[in-house]
Amino acid sequence: MTLRDIAEALGADAICDAALCRMEHAKELEPHCDTVFQGARLSTNRARREAAGNPHVATWGDFLGDLNFWNPQFLIAQIKWWLETIKARKSRLLIADFAPCAQLAAQIAGIPSVAVGTGYSVPPAGLDSFPILLPEYSERVFAEDELLRAVNMALAYFGGRPLARLSDIYAQSTAMPRTIAGLDPYRDWRQAPLLPPLNERLPRPDGSGDEIFFYFSTSETENHALVDALIGLDLPMRAFIPGATANIRELFVEAGVTVETRPVPFAEINRRSRLLLHSGQHGTLCMGLGMGIGQVAFPQHLEHLFHARRAAELAPVRIVNSGTRDADEISATIMEAYEIGGGDAAAAEKLRPDLFGDAGAIARGRILPLIQ
Repeated sequence: MTLRDIAEALGADAICDAALCRMEHAKELEPHCDTVFQGARLSTNRARREAAGNPHVATWGDFLGDLNFWNPQFLIAQIKWWLETIKARKSRLLIADFAPCAQLAAQIAGIPSVAVGTGYSVPPAGLDSFPILLPEYSERVFAEDELLRAVNMALAYFGGRPLARLSDIYAQSTAMPRTIAGLDPYRDWRQAPLLPPLNERLPRPDGSGDEIFFYFSTSETENHALVDALIGLDLPMRAFIPGATANIRELFVEAGVTVETRPVPFAEINRRSRLLLHSGQHGTLCMGLGMGIGQVAFPQHLEHLFHARRAAELAPVRIVNSGTRDADEISATIMEAYEIGGGDAAAAEKLRPDLFGDAGAIARGRILPLIQ
C-alpha cells in the first residue's frame, strides 16, 4: 500500500516499475506503474535456528541471518539480479520496501535509494549492533560479524566498498519509515522523520457502533479455540478474513457473522465498530488508535507481538497469546473488552496528528529532489 501511495503521488513526474516478491497484490500497483513483474525473493532458512534449539528471533540482524545473509553466494545472486534489473530498466532511483539486497545493489550501481515500510522493517544505519526487540527473546543465533563478512564479500565481488557495520546496509538509503514514534523499535536512534501510517482522517466514533470487527489475514483461524470463541459470542460481528478457508467462512456465516468479501473502508469500520480484533498488524493497530476504540490482538509472530505491546502502552489493547487454546478464556477477554467499550479518547486525540496525513504527498516532496 505504501508503494502504491508513493507511485500514485509521483504521477507523471516519474516512470515507475514494480518488482514484487509476491504477485498477489500486483493489481494495486498496476494502474500507477509502467510495468509490474516478479522480483527476486528472500526466503527463510531455519536450519541454523533449529540446530540451536529453535529460539525466537532476537534482533533484526538475527532476522537477516534467517534470510541467508550469512551466505555470500546467496547475496551475490540476489544483488546480481537487482543490478541486471536496474540496468535493463535504466533506473535512476530505487524505492525499497523490505528489500535490503536491492538497497545494496543501488549502492553498487551508484543510484539513490529510499527505504520505506514500518519502523520495524526500516532500521537506521550507524548501529554498532541491532538491539534486542523483545526482552524475553535475547538469544542471538547469528553473530553480526559473520553476517557483515558475508555482505562485504558480496560487495567486493561487484567492486563495492565494504561496510563498517551490518546496519550500514541502510546507510546509503533515505529512510522514510511509515509509523509513529510509539510503535518504532528504533525511536531512540531514529533521526529520519516519520511518514504518517494512515491517509484518511476519520471523525471520532460517536459511540453508536455496536459491532465487533475482526480482520484475520493469514492462518489465524487455524486456531480452533479462537474460532469457537467467536462463534459462541452472541454479539453483532463483521469480518474480513481473506486467509480463512471456505469452511471457516461458512461457519461464521451460519453463526450470524457478516463476512465481507473485500476490504472494508475505514469509514465504515469507524462508524459501525465498538471493538477491533486482529493479529496486531501495524496498520490495523494504527487504525484502532486513531479511532480511539478498544482492540484485542492475537499476535502470530514477533513483529505483531512487538507492535501490539507498544500499542498497549498508548491505549487499551489486550493481547491474547497465539498459543492460547482455551475458547472460554478467549471469549472472556473479548467480552470484557466489548463491555468496557471505547478506548482512550484523550490518547486518540494526542496521537491523531501523527497517525493521519498524506504520506504520498510527503514522500513525493522528499523523493523528487533525488531524481532531479
